[in-house]
Amino acid sequence: MLQLELFPRMELRTLSDFQKLEGVSLSDSDKKILTTSLEFYQTPKTNDVIRHQHALIVDKILGFRMKYIEEMLVAEARGFDPDGSHETWGPSLHDGAQTWVGLELQILQTPYSEIYRILQLLRLRPYQHVVDLGAAYGRMGIVMNGLFIKNTFTGYEFVRARVDEGNRVYQDLNMTKSKLITADLSDPNFELPEADVYFIYDYGQVEHIDRTLNQIRAVSEKRPVKIVVRGKFTRRIIADRHEWMGLTYQGKLEELFSIYVAYKGH
Repeated sequence: MLQLELFPRMELRTLSDFQKLEGVSLSDSDKKILTTSLEFYQTPKTNDVIRHQHALIVDKILGFRMKYIEEMLVAEARGFDPDGSHETWGPSLHDGAQTWVGLELQILQTPYSEIYRILQLLRLRPYQHVVDLGAAYGRMGIVMNGLFIKNTFTGYEFVRARVDEGNRVYQDLNMTKSKLITADLSDPNFELPEADVYFIYDYGQVEHIDRTLNQIRAVSEKRPVKIVVRGKFTRRIIADRHEWMGLTYQGKLEELFSIYVAYKGH
């Protein structure tokens, strides 16, 4: 068992440092301490390969069982669509919803280092609430609960198995300010909660994302909101249909996300 007093002397500068930590038996308390360390979310280099490798190791250190769950989802989807792929398995398994079953895990999710960079750029004020629309296993909730302790996080995800796994890890780490909720964002009856920040990562079809953006616009009639968009698909929809959103940041070091702001109230 790793002794807590060793943590101040630990250095996490290279992937090999993280790999060594992955091989250590950690208690939930040890893991919780790691999540409060900035260097736990930083990578030694900024290229995508290193970002994804780092995120994979962090997932394992925290005890996520993502690979097993995704393999079970693919196996179930093959029963409906034997010759399919990540483009078709989600809709086959989840009543037409695009849940990206079969997509490589590190593409499905945003790397921890990029999540921290996004949260840093947002300059969150105390008690602001962040909502992730299509949260997968809730990595953002891990970073927020560890480093942004005066803020709260809610992630919405269609696939219940992902939600249950994310909440299991949250509970193991005693993360009380982050939670995941099972929800179909494409359902016309889904009511978008009010929040200060919304994060969207190409979660569904054009009409679904368009509806979500219109819901965010309704929130912006009452309060200022920021919208973080990761992926080219949603950004193209914004450019074509949502000129009311003002672009405030477009990746300089990071090409994959942009930050918008909107407030139509008086």
